[in-house]
Amino acid sequence: MTAKRGDRERVAEAIERMPLVDHHVHGMLADPLVEAELLDAMLQADQADRTAVFDSQFGFAVRRWCAPALGLEPFADAAEYLVTRSELGFDEATSRILRASGITTYLIDDGHAPERLLPDERMMRLAGARSYPIVRLETLAETAMAGASSGDEFLERLEAALATRAARAVGYKTIAAYRVGLALDPARPTAAEVAAAADAWFAAGAASAQRPRLADATIIRHLAWWALEQGSVLQVHVGFGDGDLRFDRADPFLLQPFLAATQHTGGRVVLLHCYPFVREAGMLAHLYPHVHLDAGLALGQVGANADVVLRESLDLAPFSKVLFSTDAWGAPERVLVGAAAWRDAATGVLADYVDRHDWLADDAIRVAELMAWRNAEALYGRRFVMP
Repeated sequence: MTAKRGDRERVAEAIERMPLVDHHVHGMLADPLVEAELLDAMLQADQADRTAVFDSQFGFAVRRWCAPALGLEPFADAAEYLVTRSELGFDEATSRILRASGITTYLIDDGHAPERLLPDERMMRLAGARSYPIVRLETLAETAMAGASSGDEFLERLEAALATRAARAVGYKTIAAYRVGLALDPARPTAAEVAAAADAWFAAGAASAQRPRLADATIIRHLAWWALEQGSVLQVHVGFGDGDLRFDRADPFLLQPFLAATQHTGGRVVLLHCYPFVREAGMLAHLYPHVHLDAGLALGQVGANADVVLRESLDLAPFSKVLFSTDAWGAPERVLVGAAAWRDAATGVLADYVDRHDWLADDAIRVAELMAWRNAEALYGRRFVMP
């Protein structure tokens, strides 16, 4: 029993010290940041009750892990937390919270409301970390269409934009689940089909004063195939998300024909977040050599129950295919809570494997390192963690 207790402590200490690579995150809201904006950013819901933010699993996690970063006791009162945060000022509070996460590298998708976010360079100065860009394909296409005078010109602008961004991007992301659902036709669209879809999208946009919004399955499939045929990483949002997501269209099993069709492209797919479809995503990672997953978004949101989600992500997926992310947007609290919830859950689950299933402590630590940063380095082909 003494040896087992020592092994458990060794696993816990190793995970606590471990650097993290957040392979899917967004930018933080720019200052000045008023309290209402902060509370909204802490929520995943679009129109939730701000007064209930702290009376939730996420709110308790903020009080547990973020309060000490601001110099308060764990589980400090929510009102005291908000007052202290305000008194510290934007830069100091943001820096303390981000640095407490232990995240050394961020792979940032700035595709959602970029006009409201800090420049990545400033965020990294506050975080004391490095970042690399993930290109959101739908946003890139919408920007190309916004300046086009025809469907043909849109495709020319899109090709040029993809070439430019490919020079710096470490991966790509699609939000097909939001726009058309995940039941994608598995066939690679032909040039004629893409041209017809571009013409139809341009014609629809020409009659509207709104910014173009990509909701065409053919163009989205074209972009997804393009990314995979570059031999790159394609992140795919799956499961839990914002209120404009139809959850019945976000089940990863709907992607199975597409995954089967693309497994020999040379690209890799990461199923992001996955909750409540974590086991389904694990099955797909088990079946297809190019499929990986994370449970990022859910871990922070479920707080004290994060161990349940993390355990499910390790059911069937090879350990070399499970990654860490926070999917934080807007509020740095979401970064720290995501990181702390992962460490807490990984410690509980892996130490339990040591205690109850006789895993070696060294193996448990190795599996934690795979999730924390090694799998991200292997997947994206970059050295993220410096010696």
